Amino acid sequence: TKAEAKNAIIKNRNNIIAKKDITINLNDKQYTVHTSKLGIKHDYNAVINKAYDIGRNENLFKNYFAITSPGKQTFDVKYTYNYAILDTLLKDIAKDNNKNATDATIFRNNSGQLVVTEDEYGLSVDSSSLKKAIINKVNNIEKDQNLIIESKLKKVEPKIKENDLKGINAQISSVTTNFKNSNENRSENIRVSSNAINGKLLMPGDVFSFNDVVGARTFERGYKTSKEIIGDKYVDGIGGGVCQVSTTLYNAVLRTNLTSVERYPHTKHSSYIGAGLDATVAYDLLDYRFKNTNSYPIYIESSVHNKNVTFSIYSNSTLNDKKYKIVNEVEGKKVTVFRITYKNGSQVSKTFLYTDKLS
Repeated sequence: TKAEAKNAIIKNRNNIIAKKDITINLNDKQYTVHTSKLGIKHDYNAVINKAYDIGRNENLFKNYFAITSPGKQTFDVKYTYNYAILDTLLKDIAKDNNKNATDATIFRNNSGQLVVTEDEYGLSVDSSSLKKAIINKVNNIEKDQNLIIESKLKKVEPKIKENDLKGINAQISSVTTNFKNSNENRSENIRVSSNAINGKLLMPGDVFSFNDVVGARTFERGYKTSKEIIGDKYVDGIGGGVCQVSTTLYNAVLRTNLTSVERYPHTKHSSYIGAGLDATVAYDLLDYRFKNTNSYPIYIESSVHNKNVTFSIYSNSTLNDKKYKIVNEVEGKKVTVFRITYKNGSQVSKTFLYTDKLS
């Protein structure tokens, strides 16, 4: 009967499959995939109906010959599995074996020397390939006698390598601005935002975003209420004084051959810098960004000392074959900014940068 056939299949086939676990060898560890836990579904009834219909569903003559001269007929039982269950196992395997790569870093030691730390390769489970291998084993589990998967970890390269940073060996620019007339709150805002940038590293092609690096100016992040320029007025705002930090950094960048890609002037002139040489910022609204167009990485160092904020930019000494001077020429209500380039002490070019309107 159909019921007897179904019981026979369940007794024989299900037990065979349920007992066939798959072993994964990875990184001197073993993991087991229990096939019985993959939510097995089958088409037993469809197969049984096909077998049951032999000698029943054709015309009289075909049914007669099917009964009197039965040939061997084979019907394959098809199984489906819930392979989403594998994702949990693979996540556990990855958590057990993955190791993040360590980027090389650079810092200044107590002797004033730039020190580069070593990079380190990471390791990663190839979850996609491993899942495909498991599925292949499961799909052939009745015929496959080898239920062992040998898997290897992939090497993960660090984004920044030690050799990449060894080219940073000289200061190429440095600018200081003074905030001696600032109150305690404004001074603290300058310190907090400056510290957020100190030690920032940009590889060739990287774009620096002041707002991304410094982050939102909030009380929770240590910022205080102080005067800031909104429109043509000075008003109290969280983080007042941060624009002096962005302006000081901007002027350090101006004195290199790096390219500023986003910069906005204040609506009122700032006393701590020359006309047309400021760079205002406002989180989620106005940003200061520049791109490392050099073939060498650059390292940004900032410090706050004795009411002075200083930004110094370091890169390869070959970039010091040229020096840059910034000139702001004021005429009435506008200021035009130029970069003068010197090589071996002689002027080689005077490049127009932009014109700002003065309030």
